[in-house]
Amino acid sequence: MAGNDDNKPENNETGSDGNASFESNENIREEYEFLDSKLDELNSALDFLEQKNDDIHKKLKELLQSNIDIRQQLKDANSTNES
Repeated sequence: MAGNDDNKPENNETGSDGNASFESNENIREEYEFLDSKLDELNSALDFLEQKNDDIHKKLKELLQSNIDIRQQLKDANSTNES
C-alpha cells in the first residue's frame, strides 16, 4: 500500500449520529482504499517507465561505443592506406 495514515477512520468508530457517522467513516475508508489502489497503479507505471528508460540508456551507450569503435577502425584503415 502507499502508506498508513493514523487519521484513517476505523470501521468501529461512531459519533453522536451513530449510523450516519459510520456510513461517513465507511465512505472515507473506501476513498482511502481507492486512492491507495490508484497510487499503487501509478507506482507500477512509473516503475515500468523507469525500466524502459534504463533499457534505452543502456542501448544508447552500446550504440555510442560501437560508433566509437567503428570510427577508430576507419581512422586506423585510413592511416594504413596513406602510408
